[in-house]
Amino acid sequence: MDAWNLRGGQLRFLTDKQIEEIHFAALDVLQRVGCFFEHEDALRIFEEAGAWVDREKRIIHIPHHLVDQALRNTPDRVFLAARNPKYDIFLEDDRVYFGTGTVSVNVLDLETGKLRRGNRKDCEDFPRLVNALEYVHFFKSMIFPSDVNQKIPELYQVYSAFANTEKQISSNAYSANGAKDMIRMGEIIAGGMKEFRKRPMIIINVLAVSPLQWSHTNLEILIDLAKLRVPIIIGSEPQAGTTGPVTLAGEIVLNTAETLAGITLAQIISPGIPIVYGHIGSISDMRSGLFASGAVELSILNAMSNQMAHYYRLPTYATGGMSDAKLSDYQAGTEKALQALITAMSGGNYIHDAAGLLECCLTSSYEQYVLDNEMLAMVARALHGVNFSRETLAFEVIQAIGPRGNFLGHMHTLQNITKEHFIPKIFNRQVREDWEKGGSKSAAEVAREEAKRILRTHQPTPLPPEVDRELQLIIKKAEESYGR
Repeated sequence: MDAWNLRGGQLRFLTDKQIEEIHFAALDVLQRVGCFFEHEDALRIFEEAGAWVDREKRIIHIPHHLVDQALRNTPDRVFLAARNPKYDIFLEDDRVYFGTGTVSVNVLDLETGKLRRGNRKDCEDFPRLVNALEYVHFFKSMIFPSDVNQKIPELYQVYSAFANTEKQISSNAYSANGAKDMIRMGEIIAGGMKEFRKRPMIIINVLAVSPLQWSHTNLEILIDLAKLRVPIIIGSEPQAGTTGPVTLAGEIVLNTAETLAGITLAQIISPGIPIVYGHIGSISDMRSGLFASGAVELSILNAMSNQMAHYYRLPTYATGGMSDAKLSDYQAGTEKALQALITAMSGGNYIHDAAGLLECCLTSSYEQYVLDNEMLAMVARALHGVNFSRETLAFEVIQAIGPRGNFLGHMHTLQNITKEHFIPKIFNRQVREDWEKGGSKSAAEVAREEAKRILRTHQPTPLPPEVDRELQLIIKKAEESYGR
């Protein structure tokens, strides 16, 4: 089964008419309600472009024609390069890629199973593990290391990712300086900014703050990245019932408006820069007000957002594979599989949070990565669908075997088994007696052993020494300047 040629788009929640209604409602929100922009440059840029700006309130009313022009300028395809070209990613149409998530502060220790704070070694081990997992296509730097300079943690994360995986990388940025330094790391690996624009080695996501506001820090990052003309992920993260309308359709209107506001600003600054359209929101559990990361509604919201992005002919940054579970248990498996399958089948292109995370992204688990890789392989098999041809119809084979025969020894079976059937590596299909002879191990126990084996034996191609030194120099300079 080809893990790098997955196609989604089989599932639709919205009709064409409903998509247009959401689109025009979002445009009306931007024009009539407006959006708060906490940055003087953003106010000036929009004002010069023809938007109506209330400088006292910092509310910008964006006319329809500016949004329409921005969408016309935005490319319908985004290429993201990996250190190893065999892992390059092409975000377009209904292509599907799965990757890790971000924000985690805790780790379930691989040896003890106990919860602890993440550290720099985890920042090295997780990308090395992911490098060996076939159905995790990209690595989003995801551990907040507790044992480094807390003012520039993203630099340690991204450096460790570049040094320990050959796959494509994305990251959050916590400051404009941090964002530029992460791009500088990718530039060094690519061989200069000209080469980086041809082969962008890292992409950074920038999010609105719901409802209808863009913070000073995120605007500073967005403006700087737009001026550099590098790919950007732009989206928002409303929670239905708290920072967004409780209705799913209402949340998508809000997400669409907030995302289009950011895209419009970026395209005014640098027409034609590549942008990935994002939705990172979910619902709130109204009993507590907490973000419900494992909710099935999250996948429905992402499916709707995917449809909106495809309506605009933009690649999507989607969320699918999260869980509120604290352990690798039945809850985790159910929430993760439903989200990953629905989000992929609705055409999500760049699906983050698809592997390894528990407890609303607060905890990362080594064995969960291995389990999720197995789950994503099953999702991939569903995406491949049915191979339909004269050979697969198998009339001649049925005719040759006839009544009361057996297909087990026929060459047709041998030739097609690996093309047609997913063969699990972690999940157990043995009879109970054989399973008991093997130690009666749970899937989590088998996954833990596999994670240990990978970390013991797998070593990605290292960075060239001169490149490694330059990346470490970026961190050293950051520590001496804005990391003080």
